[in-house]
Amino acid sequence: MALGAAPGAVVRLVLSRVSLLVGAGVIVGAAASVWLSQFIATLLFGVELRDPVTVAAAGAVLAAVGGVAGWLPARRASRIDPADVLRES
Repeated sequence: MALGAAPGAVVRLVLSRVSLLVGAGVIVGAAASVWLSQFIATLLFGVELRDPVTVAAAGAVLAAVGGVAGWLPARRASRIDPADVLRES
């Protein structure tokens, strides 16, 4: 923003990077959970082994939490005056 970026561009930049990391994490986590589910099959109660609805719901919840966790600091960063930040440093 100190070099002329619009606040919306800052939010988009942060959210694009967050969504990339969250998406990769959800994909890797879903693959790992499907592979590792055979080891915890005896601990599951009321849920099928490799239940696609449960895996999709967990991925959606994690993606939503990751999106909010990225959006809050991005919104704050877009509202800060760059001159104040540069003066404090």
